[in-house]
Amino acid sequence: MRILRGVLSIALLVFAFLLLSPGCDDGTNEQVGTGCEDAFCIGTLFRAGDSPSSVIKAAEFARDDINKAGGNVKLITGDGATPLASAMELLEMGVKAIIGPGTSQSSVEIFDFLVDNGLVAVSPSATSVTLTEKNREISQAGGTPFFFRTVPTDSFQAKILAAEVRNGSEVLIVHRNDNYGVKLAELINEEFLSRNRPAAKVVWYERYYSDDPRFDEKTQALLDDIEAVSGIGDISSVILILSIDEGGKIIKGMLDSTVVPSAARYYISDSFAVENLYERVDRNNPAAVEGFKSTTPCSLPNPPERKDEFEKRFDRETYPSLRFAVHAYDAVVAVALAALSAGSNDPSEYVSEMADVTGGGNRCLSYAECAAAITDETAANDDIDYEGVSGPIEFDEDGNIGAGCYSVYTYDATGGRTRRIFDVPGLNDVTPGRMP
Repeated sequence: MRILRGVLSIALLVFAFLLLSPGCDDGTNEQVGTGCEDAFCIGTLFRAGDSPSSVIKAAEFARDDINKAGGNVKLITGDGATPLASAMELLEMGVKAIIGPGTSQSSVEIFDFLVDNGLVAVSPSATSVTLTEKNREISQAGGTPFFFRTVPTDSFQAKILAAEVRNGSEVLIVHRNDNYGVKLAELINEEFLSRNRPAAKVVWYERYYSDDPRFDEKTQALLDDIEAVSGIGDISSVILILSIDEGGKIIKGMLDSTVVPSAARYYISDSFAVENLYERVDRNNPAAVEGFKSTTPCSLPNPPERKDEFEKRFDRETYPSLRFAVHAYDAVVAVALAALSAGSNDPSEYVSEMADVTGGGNRCLSYAECAAAITDETAANDDIDYEGVSGPIEFDEDGNIGAGCYSVYTYDATGGRTRRIFDVPGLNDVTPGRMP
C-alpha cells in the first residue's frame, strides 16, 4: 500500500473526512435509520447458538475504538440463523462489509453472494478448507476473492488433532454432517494416512438444536449408529467434531453407555472446545471429562499483555467465554483500515488493500496508530502492517492469515484445564515457559 505523497489523492482526503469525521454513534443498536449514506456501515452475521455473544461485543469494542479515533463506523446486526437472506438484507441496508458468518457452513452458503455482489466478509471463526478452495477457484478464474478470515484453517487443526492421538490407537471420528465437519474429518484421516497410520472409523449425524422436540431421540439414534460400527469395541480414541447445542448431550450419552470402551480417550475440535466442558456434559461431575483434550484457535499478540488488556474490557459474568473475540475485533479493524487506505468504502475498491494493511509494512498496533500513518501527508512511507490483538494477520491471496496459533487444552478432574500453544504455520510448541 503506497500513496504518493506528492500527489495525495483528493479522494483519500475526502474519504478520510467521512470515515474519520465525528460520528453520531452513541453505542446503541443502529438498526433503525441506518445512516449508511454518511457512515461506513459494517454488518455482523452470527447465530446466537453458534458463537458466544462476546464475538459481537468485540466487534462493538472495535467500532468504539475506531470512532474514538475520529471515525464514523456503524454496526448493523444480522441474523446468522438465515445467513443468505440476512446478508441480502444487510446489503440492501447499505453495509459495505460483513463480520462473519460464525460457521464454515454459513460462510459457504453466502460465498457466491459475496462474489456476485462484490461484498467483503471477514469471519473470525470459520475454519473449513473449503473456503480456501473456493477463493482459489475465483483467483484462478481471474476474479477477486471477497472472503477473508482471521483464524487459521482446519488444515492446521487436523495436523494437531492427528498428532495428539497416540500411535497404535484405533480411532473413531464422530462428526456433524456439514461442510465444517465433513472436511475436517477428511483432513484428519488424510493426516493419519500420511503418517502411515490406519484411517479412523467415521460416523456422522445431521446437526440438531437444543429446542428440537426430538433432541433425545436423535442423540440415541447417533449412539445406535456408533454401536453399529464394526470393531467399535477396540476403539481407544474418539475425535469429536460437534456443536455447542448437542455436543454435551452426545458426550454424556457416550460416557453413560457401553458403546465406547470406558478407557477411550476423547479429543474435541474447536467447534465445542468450551471452557467449562463438564457443565455441558455432567454438571455435578467435573471428573467426567478428566483427560479430555480440545483444540481451538488462539492469539499470540506482541507484547502478550495486549490480550490481557483486551479481555479486561469484558464483564466476565456476562461473557464467560471469549472464544474468537480477539479475532472478531481484528476483523473490524482490518476492514476499516483497508477502506481508509483505499480512500473508499466500496468493497471492490478496498478489497485489494486487505492484504496490504495487514502485512509487509511498518508495524502498528491499533486503528488509531495505523490510521494516523495512512493519513499523515508528511510521512515518507505509509506502508502499514496492522498486527492485531490476535497477533500477526498477514492475509494471503486465499484470504487466509499467514500466522496464528492453536491451543491444545487438557481438562482435569476439577473441571479446569491446562494449555499448550502451537504456532501456525510451523506447529511448534510455543507454550510460555516451555523449554526449547
